[in-house]
Amino acid sequence: MEYSAGFTKEKWSENDIAIVIELLQKDKNKNQILEEIIESNLFQLRSPVSIKNRFNMVYNRATALNNEMQKHFLQAIDYDRKALTLYSFLQAYRIPLEFYLEIIVYKYEQQEPLYRNDFHYFFEGKANISDKVSHWRPETIKRLISTLMLFYRESKMIEKIDQTKYQVNPIHISQTLKTYAERNIPLLYSFTVLEKVNEG
Repeated sequence: MEYSAGFTKEKWSENDIAIVIELLQKDKNKNQILEEIIESNLFQLRSPVSIKNRFNMVYNRATALNNEMQKHFLQAIDYDRKALTLYSFLQAYRIPLEFYLEIIVYKYEQQEPLYRNDFHYFFEGKANISDKVSHWRPETIKRLISTLMLFYRESKMIEKIDQTKYQVNPIHISQTLKTYAERNIPLLYSFTVLEKVNEG
């Protein structure tokens, strides 16, 4: 997976993901789903162009969940949906996944708070090893940091302590999803313990 700044426009989109999954579960293909969303304005956006842009992002994240996870998403309690929404984001983009594995998990292991500066240090580190990241503008990085914060806060993985720091917490999920994840989806399971996972 390449480094991409494409997630600056990502929204939490939990409800939109549910809409797409419902249509996927009816065996509709990508074009049919888009048509239905535009016709019925299911995303409640003003223009077909903005619907298409949102749809591509949401569709990629909805299809990052396998069939079992999609079914669970539709009937899930609130915190399971939040965990699956975060998982879909980490599966779609390399930067959020690496931030989780390299920073969030590490901070929890060390029992340290997450500082606002940690986001900047993370991007500085990536710029040192990636030509692509080194060419991203400061405004782009600022927007990427805002999106990362949105996802980790919305999922309750980080909670604000004060203006400069956050507490890092494992995510609570139902026993059913936890058991399934432990056997089949190591990354999702790791949200509940904040330990590094072996995806192999």
